[in-house]
Amino acid sequence: MTARGTWKAMERSIGTDHGGRRIPVTGVDREGRDAEDGAGLFDFQAKYGQRQPSYLRAWLDGIRATARARGRVGVMIWKARWAPLREAVVLVAYEDWVALH
Repeated sequence: MTARGTWKAMERSIGTDHGGRRIPVTGVDREGRDAEDGAGLFDFQAKYGQRQPSYLRAWLDGIRATARARGRVGVMIWKARWAPLREAVVLVAYEDWVALH
């Protein structure tokens, strides 16, 4: 699969996994969205091949293991030191996110 096909396939899977669709690049209705869910709640933008900070992955893996042992879903919330809490980022492993939906 080519790199182009790979990111398109990921966008398509994200749409399908959420009962929605991939938004084709037509220049009209995409508006920065790569996919949408079928319930009309979420617009998704997917990033493929970008580096992920190893410390974020380690923190997420840690809380996932702890939560899984308790029959729960692990969620990691990260915010920049001086940023307000409302600007924090919520990280959930994709398989956990899909299972919740």
